[in-house]
Amino acid sequence: MSTTNPISTAELRGLGLSTSDIAALRTTGELTRLRRSMYARGLPDDESARHLALIAATLPLVHHSNVLSHTSAALWHDLPVRRDALDHVTMTRVTAGHSSRSAQLHVRNTRLTEDEIAVLDGTRVTSPARTVADLARTERPEWGVVAADAALRLGHSRDDVVDILDLHPRLNGRRKAKKVLAFADPLSESPAESVSRYNMALAGLPPPELQRELFDPDGEFIARVDFCWPEHGLVGEVDGKSKYGALLRPGQSADDVIMAEKRREGGIRGIGYWVVRWDWRVAVDPEALRRVVGQGLDRSTSLNARNLPRTGGFLSGGR
Repeated sequence: MSTTNPISTAELRGLGLSTSDIAALRTTGELTRLRRSMYARGLPDDESARHLALIAATLPLVHHSNVLSHTSAALWHDLPVRRDALDHVTMTRVTAGHSSRSAQLHVRNTRLTEDEIAVLDGTRVTSPARTVADLARTERPEWGVVAADAALRLGHSRDDVVDILDLHPRLNGRRKAKKVLAFADPLSESPAESVSRYNMALAGLPPPELQRELFDPDGEFIARVDFCWPEHGLVGEVDGKSKYGALLRPGQSADDVIMAEKRREGGIRGIGYWVVRWDWRVAVDPEALRRVVGQGLDRSTSLNARNLPRTGGFLSGGR
């Protein structure tokens, strides 16, 4: 993971810039303040890029033995994180000392074994397994699930994370973390899917089958869907403008993708399934999700006097 090199106030002054010059560059977006006396050139593209720049501005100020951890380590390992957790860098101190917290730096004092520390791009960072263990025990459960799902999807081992939790029996949140890991499923392909799945369970909805492939009676592929309740004849999809943007191919517009998605949904309905959709605002609200999916279950069941294609048991794991 590479970061933009920050520039200090002293370096800017060395280039002949005055306080008013620096202020003017901030106004035009040519400089972004990261922390006291440290700036990034230009405007970071998003919260993740800004956090990486903040890490680069923070590392020279802390002891060399400190280790990036928790949300900061997750970003380093390309794991999804909460946007509102990116306003500060999180590190773990492995030498004697106490935890500390400021607006832009949280330092935890926790034991790490050598196997739980990796060096990436010259930076000490908790290993993927330790990072997931920390997020699963300290984050809100749904965001622990997001991290664990993503890590499993990237090929990391669930057992490695459990082994770390077993190695440190006094870690706070250890029991919660084990529940998160038991629930984790690599078939969830996005934070929205992971959060939806967690909140479905919280709302008492029946567990869906994940990434089910649907075919017409002639065996022609129709779609691969986020969530499916085949015994109810119901398909659930998490969508929104950001999803359509991510699906764009060269030469396609968002309207092209939306029309293709409508044709896809028509194919799903054509083989007898009812389709419900929701966005991020519903995904994060268990009660709203219960209403949307519950109404879909009621409607699809009442309409489902037809023969739907069936397959075996649920694919989702850890329930």
